Amino acid sequence: MEKLLTFIDLLGFSQMVNENENKARRILNDFYKIAYTEIKRLPNVKGHLFSDSLLAYSDSKESLINCLAAIYQKCLKKNSSYTELSKFFLLPRGAMSVGIINVEERQTAPNLTKDFIISPALVHSAKLESKIKGSRLLVAVKNVNDEQMQLDWNRNIRYPLYQDDAFTFLDNYKYKDVLWFSSFDDGRDEKEALIDLIDVAIKLVKANSRNEKVILQHIWTLRIGLLSYSKYLGLEPDPIIDRILKEFKADQYWLVWMTLIEMIVTSVNEWKYAAIKRIIEWYKKTSLKLGWSSLIEELNKPGEQYALHCFQKFINEMSITTT
Repeated sequence: MEKLLTFIDLLGFSQMVNENENKARRILNDFYKIAYTEIKRLPNVKGHLFSDSLLAYSDSKESLINCLAAIYQKCLKKNSSYTELSKFFLLPRGAMSVGIINVEERQTAPNLTKDFIISPALVHSAKLESKIKGSRLLVAVKNVNDEQMQLDWNRNIRYPLYQDDAFTFLDNYKYKDVLWFSSFDDGRDEKEALIDLIDVAIKLVKANSRNEKVILQHIWTLRIGLLSYSKYLGLEPDPIIDRILKEFKADQYWLVWMTLIEMIVTSVNEWKYAAIKRIIEWYKKTSLKLGWSSLIEELNKPGEQYALHCFQKFINEMSITTT
């Protein structure tokens, strides 16, 4: 029978072990506690924890996606209790795929456990995981209308799925990011909780801003938070927009610039933001920066239709409102 299966590990865990084994142990222990608590709540989700990895699967797409999104949220929140975010942080990353899963429970000896699992979905998810930047949860969807509709129109999936056209792996699949920072159920009362999560993601970006090897990983995590926040964009002033404009001027933050444009275009008030003077001034100044070339390069990747469409729509709206 086909199930949804995911393979997750922790970003940077090997380096943490090399840096300080005791602190790495604390990170891993926190991950185990969070994963155990969330999976235990759902009998139709099965999980296997080993080292810094989690293998989980279920007959129910919605149960697995909702469960993992909750795990990601709690892991990110846990980072607010750590003191050396440049070296030690709790950020899962992983991918899920649909496929036949053969799980055989075999008798074990006192000194041996055996999890006999054969699944093309496991191979797919495990290979995808190594390609993912940031604390992202990618869903691989077969390029068939029926399967895409089963996810896009499934109202029991509590978290938005955001198409990532630039991410490619297998030709007959498309890949969607779970916007796990905030669920559809979250209303105005939960806005502050989302802002708190984004604040943790920003602290991780700032703590690693001088490390070129990992900074983009943390910016990708922040991107998921910012896209999750789009639904709350209303009238000015907005605290998150204010922070982006003030704190992310350096060239290395080009992906944050691109995400800001996507946020504005996917909000219900896109035309209002395109007319705001400080947004127009931000665009004029930022588009002359060296980092803008990286943004343009990303937009012109094969398959990056949606982000490019957002960018073009933003420019068009800005032209209309300023003429």
